[in-house]
Amino acid sequence: MPRNEAAAGSDSALHVGDGGAGRFRVAPAPDKLRLVQDLLNTAPVTKRRGDVPDLLDAPDSAAKWLSGHGISATSPGVNSLRELRDAIRRSLIARDHGPDAVSGQAPVVIEASARLRLDADGIVRFAPGPAGIPALIEHVLTAIHDAQRAGTWRRLKLCRSQECLVAFWDSSRNTSGVWHDVRTCGNAENLRKSRARRAADSTA
Repeated sequence: MPRNEAAAGSDSALHVGDGGAGRFRVAPAPDKLRLVQDLLNTAPVTKRRGDVPDLLDAPDSAAKWLSGHGISATSPGVNSLRELRDAIRRSLIARDHGPDAVSGQAPVVIEASARLRLDADGIVRFAPGPAGIPALIEHVLTAIHDAQRAGTWRRLKLCRSQECLVAFWDSSRNTSGVWHDVRTCGNAENLRKSRARRAADSTA
């Protein structure tokens, strides 16, 4: 059994969410990576048209998000969950945008424990483990581990626009996508570059 499917047995009420589709109009990642994408898209976004708040910052919005994943709002560990989210986002930025994009940010190591069990049929499976936010953290790390082994982790990216950084699933054949929406972020970035070139030409 794939590791992420086995781990799901440790908390049957856990929900993977919509990947942030409702918040940012992105296509959700497949299977358990949707949970990772959903967590990444709780992060705040600074835009010219108005900031999008951090869903894990205020108690009310954090409680609503946790409830949507089958987790009690009183479960301790929101700070640890936010730390995990930011660490994953940093790693994705360094991987896809270049190490200079995260210069000055200290890397963070996140650990979680998982229990294995040899069943009577000879199959090793995950045993029921922690509940609440610790279970969610375990599920997120397990989903990433499985995706890295399967070679699909490279398809979960953050938008190249520094004003966006929304997590999106790159479904292109050669994983060449860099914008969560080429019509908005892509066109805006191309327009900025075009204006910069014209300004440089006018002063040359």
